[in-house]
Amino acid sequence: MGHLHYRRHFGVLAAAAVVLILPRWGFFNEALLPTFAISGALHALAVVVALRAPSTLFRKCSFVALAAVLSVLTLYVGILSLALFAILAANARLYMALGICSAAGAMTYGSLIRLYWLQKFSSRFILAIAAGCVLGTFFAFIARHYLPFLAGWWLAAAWWFAFSGGLWYFDTRAQDRRRV
Repeated sequence: MGHLHYRRHFGVLAAAAVVLILPRWGFFNEALLPTFAISGALHALAVVVALRAPSTLFRKCSFVALAAVLSVLTLYVGILSLALFAILAANARLYMALGICSAAGAMTYGSLIRLYWLQKFSSRFILAIAAGCVLGTFFAFIARHYLPFLAGWWLAAAWWFAFSGGLWYFDTRAQDRRRV
């Protein structure tokens, strides 16, 4: 069954993705810090809205706030990655930074989810989700290249769905297989 109402969770993510994809609304333009914070908070809000177990409002709000902070931290990991890989060609450097950001974000955020909601969520599952997020980010980046109408922040939406797909799988399907 899982710890979340996954239909509700993916519905909220789809609504948030529409907000990200429509650049004319101007939510996600120039300012990187607020953009990353909002992006992290939106996914965390989708998690909080879909929780099966009751929780206090303070716990839910602190989870959303910490997710926003971790998302901003991911921005700084990306900036540092660009500097560390300055020796590489521009495209390779960008791909490396995207991959590192995606993996770092998934690992820290997965650990936060483990700390708050899914205590039995193993480190292996978090690493597997991180690998899926890296692949999802690369495919989204390639799709954005061929479909220019997709805004730059569509990468965040692709990451959300990769992360949540892995979360759904390991929270529901992998648990069922371990019982057999």
